[in-house]
Amino acid sequence: QALCRLARDSMGTLTFPVKALPETLKTDEEILESAGCNLFTHTPMIRDWLLDLYPNKPFAVGSYAYLNGALHVQVSLAMDGICRDLSEKRKNVSLAYLCTPTDLHLIPKEANDAAVEAYHEYKSKPYCMLLNLLSRGNFLRKNAQKPVPGKGGDYYLVNGISVAQGPNYALAKRMQHWRAIIARSKGCIVSSNIAPSTSTVSVMQNRTFAWAYEGMPYFKPYEIFAPETSNSVMSAILLHDLNDPSSSGNPKTQHSNPNQLFSYGAFHGGVWRCAYEIDSIGEASVFLYFGRLAQPYLMFGGALAALGGAVYLGSS
Repeated sequence: QALCRLARDSMGTLTFPVKALPETLKTDEEILESAGCNLFTHTPMIRDWLLDLYPNKPFAVGSYAYLNGALHVQVSLAMDGICRDLSEKRKNVSLAYLCTPTDLHLIPKEANDAAVEAYHEYKSKPYCMLLNLLSRGNFLRKNAQKPVPGKGGDYYLVNGISVAQGPNYALAKRMQHWRAIIARSKGCIVSSNIAPSTSTVSVMQNRTFAWAYEGMPYFKPYEIFAPETSNSVMSAILLHDLNDPSSSGNPKTQHSNPNQLFSYGAFHGGVWRCAYEIDSIGEASVFLYFGRLAQPYLMFGGALAALGGAVYLGSS
């Protein structure tokens, strides 16, 4: 209903599949009741519909569906089958994805240098020294890695993999990377940019993630963004990729390594330039959050203790 209202109040057009013949649907309620399809059970029909929709016009297809656990892999496989045929059988098709910063990426040398500089700053902070010592190096692992030599020069990597997100998430995102690289190699424009950590409802419902998000900005330049900010920025980058011939996603732009497709236009929220690997600052961030919550009580307790001490000394 919200999408229909938005479309009616705009200059745009909203096109969606319906189960009944469109001419038989007279009211918005009837249209909404018949609207939609199932990526799991209607995959071939969705592909056929999209192959014939708006013929001879530029066509951008975004793969944004997400589900928990193994279902994420399955829905990604369904989207991949549709995108494969669209990119190979239809002209003027562009593919669009949202990458995660919690992944393994090639990064520019400038980002790696910034991570080195940040590490030298943070490793001498008492809080970081204490946590690293108590965890025997498991917490606060150095983010910057040595470059890997290859064709075209040295390549810099960032290990943003989050073990807490599980193997299904990593596999689903890897499948999207493979399709993006293959489609671009065959002449298809691909917009596949990294979106930042965002305080969405689904993420903030997980208490551990919510606590960590509150403390992570201590490790500058790491930042958590509001959904409205992420949506606006990623939409702007998408439009740039689709319309600017010099964009990283344009197949005419030369890359030394195909994975550099994901190195430019990244809105990673500081993950690449942070002193420590993203998967090693979670616990430290939670401790910071609860420490901040406890600070007023500790100050109040300290004031009471000082007052009690003063009263005791004054009476003795």
